[in-house]
Amino acid sequence: MTAEVRQLPSEETARHDPGFLTVSNLLSLSRIPLGVIFLLTSDARVLAGVVIAGSLTDLLDGFIARISRTTSEVGILLDPFCDKIFVLLGVVSFLPGGRLDWAGFLILVLRDVFTGGSYLVARLVGQEMAPRSRLAGKVTTFFQLNTLLALIFWPMYVPLFVLAVGIGSVYAIIDYTIFLIRKGQLARAPG
Repeated sequence: MTAEVRQLPSEETARHDPGFLTVSNLLSLSRIPLGVIFLLTSDARVLAGVVIAGSLTDLLDGFIARISRTTSEVGILLDPFCDKIFVLLGVVSFLPGGRLDWAGFLILVLRDVFTGGSYLVARLVGQEMAPRSRLAGKVTTFFQLNTLLALIFWPMYVPLFVLAVGIGSVYAIIDYTIFLIRKGQLARAPG
C-alpha cells in the first residue's frame, strides 16, 4: 500500500473520465471497511484474511484500471489514501493490547505521514503533485503488511519487522525527496 508519486493520467486518458464508481476505485475503497475489521475482532484467521484481502485489492486496483483504461485522477489519489487508512487502522488496533508500543506505531506510519504531509503542503503552496508508486515505497509497504502478519501470528518478531519498516521508510523518504528535487517540484516556488 504504497504511494509516493504517481504520474497523472496521460492527456488521452484524462479526456476520458471513467467516473468515480469503477471496479478499480471500488477495490481501493474496499480497503477502508477491511481496515475497520482490525478494530472489531482479534480472531487471527480473520485478521490474516483481512491482510491478504487488503494486499490483493492493492495489487489489483491499479492493474484493473490500466487494462480497462479507467485510470483517473480520482483513482490515482484514492489508491494511496486507502492504503494509508488500511495500514493505520491495522497498526492502531494493536496498540491497546500491548502488542505494539507507541514507538513502533510511529515508525510504522512514518513514511505515510511524510508522504501525506508532503502532498498537503505541496497543494497548499500551489504545486501539482500526484502520487506515483516508487520501488522504495513498495518495499516499505511489503514490510508494513508483513508486520501486520507478525503482530497477528509472531509477536516476538515484531521488533525486527518494525526495524525493516523504519529502514525502508527512511530510504523511501530520501528516494521520494530526491525524485521531487530532480523533477524540480521542490525547488520551484509558485507564481
